[in-house]
Amino acid sequence: MREPGVVIAGCGAISAVGCGLEPLLAALKNNSSGLRAMEKFSAPRFQSNIVGAVPENGWGERPREPGWAGQSVATTAREDARPTRTDNSAWWLATEALTQARAAAEEILQKISAARTGLVLSTTKANITALELISENRSCSETARRHLQANLLAEDLAQAFGAHGPVQTVSVACVSGLIAISQAAKIIQRGEADAVFVVGVDALSEFVVAGFTALKALDPLGCRPFDAARCGLSPGEAGAAIVLVRDDFAPAAKIKIRAFGGSNDANHLTGPSRDGSGLAQAIRVALAAAKFSPTEIDFVHAHGTGTPYNDAMESLALQTIFGDAGPPVSGAKGMLGHTLGAAGVIETICCVLAMQNNFLPGTPRLDSPADGTPKNLLREPRLDVRVKNILKLNTGFGGMNGALILSHG
Repeated sequence: MREPGVVIAGCGAISAVGCGLEPLLAALKNNSSGLRAMEKFSAPRFQSNIVGAVPENGWGERPREPGWAGQSVATTAREDARPTRTDNSAWWLATEALTQARAAAEEILQKISAARTGLVLSTTKANITALELISENRSCSETARRHLQANLLAEDLAQAFGAHGPVQTVSVACVSGLIAISQAAKIIQRGEADAVFVVGVDALSEFVVAGFTALKALDPLGCRPFDAARCGLSPGEAGAAIVLVRDDFAPAAKIKIRAFGGSNDANHLTGPSRDGSGLAQAIRVALAAAKFSPTEIDFVHAHGTGTPYNDAMESLALQTIFGDAGPPVSGAKGMLGHTLGAAGVIETICCVLAMQNNFLPGTPRLDSPADGTPKNLLREPRLDVRVKNILKLNTGFGGMNGALILSHG
């Protein structure tokens, strides 16, 4: 019996470049950056105040009913218990992205019952905003407190968006998004659901920025992936959602989840294996699962954090797999910041937009490529290019590596 194919039926996003896919597509085509200074993260407490924050006009004013999971939490019957943007940013980001993605796939989802619809959440910190408010003895809704636990945030999102099938939570550092997409595809392939919402979310917080400050991992000028002068990352926030469906429910869908590969190089708690061997292994696994040779990859969307070790390791891994004549490579963190648990999902959406609109994104904020970086590293977008197969990469703390292959047409 043929294992069912899994296709992308809809996407949604809110990020540093705005709310929706249109501003994200425009930023990708223009190679623009959403990084900006935020006073709350200024010195001397923080190493850098350059972050990928959702702009104030990007949040929108759309009512969140029924996107608020009022039915799933007993205490939320009270008006003061409703989540707000100030105390539950993760909820607002996730519901905005999910609302967009569900609307894009509405015609297909009407054919699929709630019992056959699942949800996989990717996050590293869930609603960390609540912890900061609680520690400062400030007002915080009961729902916001509840969403400190990622599994409960996932349950409430599933309830609110009519996903009564399997619900999972993935929190594996910065590879979480790719693993969540892979897990969602497997749920469909095993016959446990016909559609799965994949949502990635993490909000900016003092907790996260202070943590990277302690690691001395922030670039005071804003991250510059693969640049000779790179010296750190820039934290970001985003909500991103993808609707995956069984291919026979969406025969007109063009983009398929082809394969996933993962590995753990177990080098260090925060540092990757210096030779890139762990990431290279993940790429090999993905290529083998897709039954592809390296030459069948048309474009690589890199993790590209802007830290010296990550970018050097990733460059070595690509050299190992593709040699000198590898496919074009670029990364989006100079545009969006490092969005942690949302990164794999929103960066996959960047790949989807590139496939749908026949272009290759550039690498925002890249000025002078460092020695050893891929020879086909793109500074600027390359337009009018049809892309069939994309390799999406992410790596994370603890030595985690992920490689996802998307195919178009």
